[in-house]
Amino acid sequence: MAEKIRLVVDRRECVKMPKFIVQGENIINDIYMILYTKNIHYKRVFFLCDRQTFKIGGKKVIDSLKKRNISVIKKFVEKSDEKNVRLIKNTLKKQKFDLLIGFGGGKILDVAKISAGVNKIKFISIPTILSNDGIASPVSVITNKDGIPVSHLTNPPYGIIIDYNIIKKAPIRHLRAGVGDLISNLSSVFDCRLAHKRKKEKINSEILKLAEIGAKKLLKIKTNNIKSLKFLKCLCDGLLKSGLAMCLVGSSRPASGSEHKISHAMDYLFPGRDALHGEQVGIATLFTMSLQKNPYLDSVKRLYKIIRFPSKISNLKIKPDEFIRIVIQAKKIRPQRYTILEDKNLGEKEIRKVSKKTIY
Repeated sequence: MAEKIRLVVDRRECVKMPKFIVQGENIINDIYMILYTKNIHYKRVFFLCDRQTFKIGGKKVIDSLKKRNISVIKKFVEKSDEKNVRLIKNTLKKQKFDLLIGFGGGKILDVAKISAGVNKIKFISIPTILSNDGIASPVSVITNKDGIPVSHLTNPPYGIIIDYNIIKKAPIRHLRAGVGDLISNLSSVFDCRLAHKRKKEKINSEILKLAEIGAKKLLKIKTNNIKSLKFLKCLCDGLLKSGLAMCLVGSSRPASGSEHKISHAMDYLFPGRDALHGEQVGIATLFTMSLQKNPYLDSVKRLYKIIRFPSKISNLKIKPDEFIRIVIQAKKIRPQRYTILEDKNLGEKEIRKVSKKTIY
């Protein structure tokens, strides 16, 4: 993977990428040595986690750093909203930390990523779940004052450390959501190629291959145990590649097409539901892939069945008539991104017809 990425990066200027990715089992106790070998110098660390992630491994990381006489200030983050971002940004600015470590899921990593980017300090991402490709991407999703998640472009993590013994403790629902987020790349990459064909956009074909290769590999995996090391490594590898593809483009475009427009429309029209991002885009992908006549649709359905992915809009607390409104609204989101929704110009009748075949 690394050689191909370097090939693409060499053709571009000012590409911001993670400087290192370390993966393994039971490695969180070795954080100090990992950072030492990567030539990272620091004395004061701001450590973001929540109460649950602190219990499952955050305390071990903090204790291991303190044994090396590193000053560590811990802060619990419960929401990825504008209020928390302001608080963390201001704390980083006032107290002059050398390093920011985020230990947790997407909410913690998103707050850490954008706060570090604004303050121009190194951020180390240590995910505890694999629910989306934000573990390596340059995008943070922050909820605004109206309760709507909004994507912000920032710097990617300086480094990423993945301990599979920690990941195995994640709720299976979040791992399924990670599958949905990764699989959605098959829809978004199709949209990118469609936009290129219609002469609406240009995106490097090698980057699109990087964005979709992880999803393709996951479709071929020979285990149905979502918490097996084999499955987790395959899922993690795909999510990392997806995040790196976004780094190379400088936007979420390779991993965000019609299916993400639909998810954003869900958040806009029906906020406050108990639904994960990966669940939303994973279900929307069934609808958009059907519109695309995407050759991978049947394979995606098989995978969803094997891992018991929640594949109906009723799982999202969305009714059939509400989904029609959502698809119509989705075309108004990021209109500069040409997708199958713009290409088809769907009416209510066709939306209902395709939905009945896929997600009702």
